[in-house]
Amino acid sequence: MDTLTQKYLFIPAKYKDTHLVYILNEFAGSSALIFTDTCVNAVKLYFLLTKLGHPTVALHGKLAQQKRLSALNKFKSREKNILIATDVASRGLDIPSVDLVVNYDVPQNAKNYIHRVGRTARAGRSGNTIILVTQYDIVLF
Repeated sequence: MDTLTQKYLFIPAKYKDTHLVYILNEFAGSSALIFTDTCVNAVKLYFLLTKLGHPTVALHGKLAQQKRLSALNKFKSREKNILIATDVASRGLDIPSVDLVVNYDVPQNAKNYIHRVGRTARAGRSGNTIILVTQYDIVLF
């Protein structure tokens, strides 16, 4: 993928949220998909970013199907430009235009990483992906 820019940030875990907000401010106006490993992290980030004024929706396995579809439609229509999701959104969803993928949590394996970053830089478009790595993360790939 020549049109995909991949970066990582090695940061102290206690500043992970701060760095995420900084990244989103740097990409203000862009559509961003943030992947977390757990529903708890997805909900936590949803409340944090919403409180800070970012137009955010969450998509995870503990939501009813109707709420999942509603969140996805708000993101696709650009009513909200940040989607926080677990790996439930890494495959099988038609999201035509994502400018930035942030791996808030390190994926469990290379296959999950590929599916996550594959949400951007599609159909000849360019895209960016950033992975946040802390001192507690073990990268398995």
